[in-house]
Amino acid sequence: MEVLCMSKIGAKIGDSAEFSVEVTADMVDAFAKLSGDMNALHMDEKFAQSKKFEGRVAHGMLGASFFSRLVGMHLPGKNSLYLSQSLFFRRPIYIGMKVTVKGVVMQTTTATRTVKIKTEILNSANAECLLDGEALVKVLE
Repeated sequence: MEVLCMSKIGAKIGDSAEFSVEVTADMVDAFAKLSGDMNALHMDEKFAQSKKFEGRVAHGMLGASFFSRLVGMHLPGKNSLYLSQSLFFRRPIYIGMKVTVKGVVMQTTTATRTVKIKTEILNSANAECLLDGEALVKVLE
């Protein structure tokens, strides 16, 4: 497998990017409205607590949507097309939690102009992994 130069594809093995986000009730409410997922675990504080959670749990796919921001805006950014994303939901993301979204380029392929990125979301307070996986991204010419 050939490693591409920055000038050919815009990313090389080891390149990384990260940003932080505070997950708010407004985000969870907007995601529920957009997705139609009004599950009480996401929408009802008392219900979530009755199921032994600290409070309302953000939708896992809301967290995963931060990977779209990572890929489209930061790594590789402009001219990227998401091809796939594996997801492993490790721990709940709660309203009020500040998270760090990270990506590291693990592999590049010249023939397909693709980049494999290790993706993860960490609790900013203790670096505990909440969500991780791998993205496959095509870099458009």
